[in-house]
This record gives sequence, structure tokens and C-alpha cells, in this order.
Amino acid sequence: MPQMKRLSADEQLSSPSRELQRYEHHLRFWLQFMRKYRRCEPEEADIVLFSREWLAKEMKQRPDGLTKEERKKLRELDRELKEHAHWMAKALPELPKIRKRLKPPRSHWWWFMDKLAERQRRTETIRSQGGKMKGR
Repeated sequence: MPQMKRLSADEQLSSPSRELQRYEHHLRFWLQFMRKYRRCEPEEADIVLFSREWLAKEMKQRPDGLTKEERKKLRELDRELKEHAHWMAKALPELPKIRKRLKPPRSHWWWFMDKLAERQRRTETIRSQGGKMKGR
């Protein structure tokens, strides 16, 4: 009878589902803090991005590791993080330096929150100018 591989302590504690829970916890805490104080320490913000990174790593190792409901939850959490890109850019002014050090692929969009915030700002400016032009 073949022997089953024993999981290490790290493997037992880490799974896509567990990393999703951690990501949700850190994101919710950070958003609540930002809503209340409109500021935070960089460490409080970067734990959100690292949580998302660890989740991506686990998902790469175990592509079927999330249920359909968990994948839906992930999309909702990611949408919420993207909606608050401006807060992340404000909380992590060193994000370009962090990104340069880590060299993440473009598919890891969470490391590009400053660029997303800038794009959102430009889009909002265009909309507001377009609205004024229509009113003339």
C-alpha cells in the first residue's frame, strides 16, 4: 500500500481557502480603519497586498483550491480593494519602490494600486470635464 505524504506544518496551515480568509480579514480591518481615520501606517496597508500575494501563490499551487462561493468572495474583495486604490496609494507612497524590489508580474495588479488610482483619477477628471462641456 502506498504511503501518504505527511503535510508539513506550513502546508497544513496554508491553503487557498485559509489565505482567502486572511486576505478578507486584513482587507476588512484596513478598510474599516481607513474609513474611520482616513490614514494608517504603511505596515497596515502593505499587509493587505502581501495577503493578496500569498493567496495568489496558494492558488497557483492549488488551482482548484477555492470553491465556487470562495471565488465569488475573492472577486468581491478584489473589487473592493480596487475601489479604494486611492487610499492604498495614499497609505503606501513607497509602493513604486516596493514594486521595484519585488518585481511582480503585471497580472499581480495589487502591486500597481498607485497606477490604478492615477487612472481612476484621470477618468474622473475626464467625466467631470465632459459633464461641464455638455452643460454649455
